[in-house]
Amino acid sequence: MKSTTNQSPTTLLWLTDLHLDRVGDSTRTQFLSSLRESAAEVVVITGDISIAQSLPGHLLEIGGACFPRPVYFVLGNHDFYGSRFSHVDQSVEVVCKQQKNLHHLGHGERISLGNNSALIGHRGWADGRAGWGARSVVRNPDGYGIADFRGLSKRAAFGLMGDLGKTSGKYFRDMLPYALKCNEHLWIATHVPPFPQAAFYNGKPCDWLRQPYYSNFSAGGVIKGIAEKFPDRRVTILCGHTHSGANVKVGDNVTVRAGRSRIGRPEIQEIFFLN
Repeated sequence: MKSTTNQSPTTLLWLTDLHLDRVGDSTRTQFLSSLRESAAEVVVITGDISIAQSLPGHLLEIGGACFPRPVYFVLGNHDFYGSRFSHVDQSVEVVCKQQKNLHHLGHGERISLGNNSALIGHRGWADGRAGWGARSVVRNPDGYGIADFRGLSKRAAFGLMGDLGKTSGKYFRDMLPYALKCNEHLWIATHVPPFPQAAFYNGKPCDWLRQPYYSNFSAGGVIKGIAEKFPDRRVTILCGHTHSGANVKVGDNVTVRAGRSRIGRPEIQEIFFLN
């Protein structure tokens, strides 16, 4: 596990589901100005920043607007649209080398946010296990948006979703015990809500047909199970994906915050004061 320190920051700015590929130049300029003018010391983004072709440029814009403050981010499913996983990950690696304050989470980092808090993150994925699972008749847009899913049978697509969910579950299983041992408050950045209770659709609890694509059971089970072994610690999960806000307590010491977002209107979700 790689531990880094950000000189005891006191404020964290949260962004999610910006979809900057669908934003006009004027609106994007105003949004970047709001980042530039914010006094928050750390920025966290929980995915769906753009689409594959535009992602590098939009990341550079965000990094420039926030510089020299660190920007920690995970990717969402839309960030891979128009390409495949490996190609997008490679392009993001190049961008992070260009813009030194950009940091792609999910590679073993534990970011110290002061004396008592830390941040870890992994993109996660909707693993197809919630609701009706593979019996759902709702079509998943990832099937034609992401090359790795294109042309797969329904069974194979759900198999890939499940594998991606398990990867995130393993990541949190490896990271959480030590992170919770060392920190009183652990912040987790991921894209898909790890619990169906935090998955909403158009402002209402997500129905069973859509739940397979709106929650990540694999990550949720791991996070809650490990958090229960550290009852004197707090876990706050920041996520997006659903575009419907949620603030749900899923255990005695685990809270999920899902961001509310509107296409074409990127905005700051919240600024948190760190302990």
